[in-house]
Amino acid sequence: MVYLLLTFVIFIWGLNFSLVKWAVSEISPLPFNVVRYTLASIVILVILLLRKGWRPIPLVDGLKFLGLGIVGHTLYQVLFIRGISLTTAGNSSLFIATAPIWTGLLSAVLGKDELGRRAWVGTVLGFAGVVLVTLGGSGINLSGSGTLGDVLTLVAAVSLAIYTVMSKDLLEKYSPLRLTAVTMSIGSVGLWLFATPRVIKQNWSAVPVRAWGVLIYSALLAVVLGYLIWFTAVRTVGPSRTAVFNNMTPIIAFTVAFILLGEPVAPLQVVGGITVLGGIGLTIRN
Repeated sequence: MVYLLLTFVIFIWGLNFSLVKWAVSEISPLPFNVVRYTLASIVILVILLLRKGWRPIPLVDGLKFLGLGIVGHTLYQVLFIRGISLTTAGNSSLFIATAPIWTGLLSAVLGKDELGRRAWVGTVLGFAGVVLVTLGGSGINLSGSGTLGDVLTLVAAVSLAIYTVMSKDLLEKYSPLRLTAVTMSIGSVGLWLFATPRVIKQNWSAVPVRAWGVLIYSALLAVVLGYLIWFTAVRTVGPSRTAVFNNMTPIIAFTVAFILLGEPVAPLQVVGGITVLGGIGLTIRN
């Protein structure tokens, strides 16, 4: 059931990629992210208060929540948005796809998750599939013109891995709902510190209704529902097996783009998609 829910989330995120790609042509990326996360934080806090109520968090755990919120939401979002603006889409998808590898390495070093040889082979195979999907699509450009963007996107992938792995200890004491609500709220405050001037400069009255619809979809489904299922999976099957599902996102994104936008799908991308699915199969059967 957890793997089915993860697959469902990946479909939401894959569709979200194409929708957001259009929406940020109407709303600047950073203001879009700030409003999206603020809306998501309000919704999930209300859900938390209605379902479980509020209870004090010890100082030690509070500091952990603070760190996770900054790393997993503020830092990741700022690095990703800034990185993709400086590099190509192909490079960005490739470097973000390294997150499961960093997650597996960090989990092994910190003793948070135990992976056998088959799972490691599956993780690497999944990454190889993403490389094939990227090469078959927009390609990879390492000419140096977008080096800073490549580095920022790679650091974003590492921050996502840290967020996933370090959440495991807190998930032993707190529900995925409470963890998501608290860290997302902290991350939203951090985003406001980065983006307040740009949010003010954004001409919100000129934003079309469809763009608002995408923002609401992205906030409620891609962020709120997505993270709740994600952390449920981390607590149930471990960070490494959860993270490897990230490799499916480019497959769904390319498929949605083909259906909705008419973007072509190359044979190499089909081979890459099959490779990704094989890698995921090896990892979750370990």
